[in-house]
Amino acid sequence: MFFPTSESLMRLSWNASATIKSVAVGFGLALLVAAPAYAQRQRIPPPEPSSEPWVSPAGLDGLQSAVGFYQRIVSAGGWPRLPDRITLRPGDSDANVAILRRRLELSGDIRPGGDAYAFDSKLEAAVKSYQLRNGLEPTGIVYGITQRSLNVPADTRLRQLQLNLGRMQQLLPKLNAPRYILMNSASFELQGISGGRVEVVSRTIAGKRATPTPVVSATVQAINLYPYWYVPGTIAKAALVPQVRKDPSYLYRERIRVFSSFGGEEIDPALVNWWGPEADRYVFRQDPGPQNALGLLRFDMPNKHIVYMHDTPMKNLFGFFERAYSAGCVRLENFVGVAEWVLAGQDGWTRDAIEAALAQGGAKTIKAARPVPVHFIYLTAWVQNGAVLFRNDLYNRDESAFDGGEDVAARAMPTTIAP
Repeated sequence: MFFPTSESLMRLSWNASATIKSVAVGFGLALLVAAPAYAQRQRIPPPEPSSEPWVSPAGLDGLQSAVGFYQRIVSAGGWPRLPDRITLRPGDSDANVAILRRRLELSGDIRPGGDAYAFDSKLEAAVKSYQLRNGLEPTGIVYGITQRSLNVPADTRLRQLQLNLGRMQQLLPKLNAPRYILMNSASFELQGISGGRVEVVSRTIAGKRATPTPVVSATVQAINLYPYWYVPGTIAKAALVPQVRKDPSYLYRERIRVFSSFGGEEIDPALVNWWGPEADRYVFRQDPGPQNALGLLRFDMPNKHIVYMHDTPMKNLFGFFERAYSAGCVRLENFVGVAEWVLAGQDGWTRDAIEAALAQGGAKTIKAARPVPVHFIYLTAWVQNGAVLFRNDLYNRDESAFDGGEDVAARAMPTTIAP
């Protein structure tokens, strides 16, 4: 069985948590030290985006090696399957624990040895490592989405690696600009890359399953401070008008104005028959401000899909591991940092200057002296510091490689029509 050298072990970092001190992962190999458990587990925040480029010649070589590694697993018969709807946790001891241990041995998440039937600290560390490299909260407990992920057959994972290898081979020649942005919808992360090095990162929120973020290449040409939001007709018809019918105060509360047409006269919402066919013909514009669906800042990147990156008032969503909540556009957690990186200090637009302008208020457009290419990509598998990472095939573009079974957008959330 292949295990990477200590030099190639991956270090995954995330914010301080109550249950984890450190992690190292190889092609699945976990060497993880657990902190004493608390009486009540605190939810672990998602990891910071990687500072290693997803797409690079080294990344391409790593993915090709991963294909070979998984081909050997498939040729040897794959790995065992856990029973459905089970829960395994530290302290358990039965035949299912032995199946779990063998499954993680074959994928390289734990070295062979020890009591096969004991869910001990080493097995717990291996489960947490597996969860991290699959984009799951590292609880160390096997149930639900973790159990379903473990049961994805090895040949399905191999096909997923091969599909993503093809994507990377097609994408790499396009990344020839000195500076560019990659936003991976499958991992909900952004990287700003210059000279082959990651210089700025951000967690992101991408499109729902029903409104996926497209794969698109565009160019950030300007930064809009305190933008207006013109509600797209599709969103107005599907979400805004039905919401107004339920709650007539919605437009007032969200500071959304009604116009007869683009550039037309403003209409008093109280005079509109919201149940009539004319309700779908109006133009809606949300005033700038903290309540605006685009937040305080928007990245102007014209493209045929009319998608872009922006701030959001819904900051709490960045605390989830899977962040598929938008209508297709991309929301950035570190929007000020990315804006500073795009502007690269031009005309004194440092981070402090951007924050001062936002604190002062008022709409302003800052044209980028050096427009920056941006690529919305969809990588559900890649290699990072020698470790194979997988993500849920949220948009079913991997020939159904894996569906985690939960549509996070169905969770109870405040009413929003945000892009």
